Amino acid sequence: MRLTGTLATALLAVALAGPGAARLAHAPALPALLDVAPLADWQGGLQPGDLVFRRGNGRWSGYFAGASGDEGFFSHVGLLVREGDSWQVVHTEADDRTGIGGVRTDSLGHFLADAHGVAVVRPRLEAAQAARAVALAHDPDWQAIPFDARFRLDDGGEAMYCTEWIQALVLAATGEDIARPRSHFGRIEIISIDDLRLSARVEPVFDHRLATAGR
Repeated sequence: MRLTGTLATALLAVALAGPGAARLAHAPALPALLDVAPLADWQGGLQPGDLVFRRGNGRWSGYFAGASGDEGFFSHVGLLVREGDSWQVVHTEADDRTGIGGVRTDSLGHFLADAHGVAVVRPRLEAAQAARAVALAHDPDWQAIPFDARFRLDDGGEAMYCTEWIQALVLAATGEDIARPRSHFGRIEIISIDDLRLSARVEPVFDHRLATAGR
């Protein structure tokens, strides 16, 4: 049976995360991330083409964090671009309730407004390669790719989830695969958050997590 939308998202997220990754029924109150780690204190070290990760507080954030890799903290990723005097994040996400979504661009502040943590890594690319990745992120064809609520890598790129979109974009722009090795769910190959964040093909730039954030 082919699963789509919310059901596929829920089942795969729960299966990937395992029984220990369920959200807390009553999560502790947390300070605002950007009050604790103001953008003004660290955005000066950013570059276009950096990858920015967040731990969100959405319906499935805890599940996706649990599936993200060994550390199981971050749940989403986007690509940083510079527009005028502000940083923007290009990323693909879906509605928590329907599983339907696609590529969008948000200010960095908006991207992190309700987050419980942020990390930034820099792909090990030449400046010209990073510029090509940023340019491709604005391409209408890449912007039109729908969100993949089935979380499959074998659909020829017809739909993509967040990590898949980043990996495929950088590969298409530069020829560099920055998400190796891959993780697996059973016999299905996936691209987890930490396949990108902890890749040997990136270097860390910034990391801040709210001390009381639970899984």
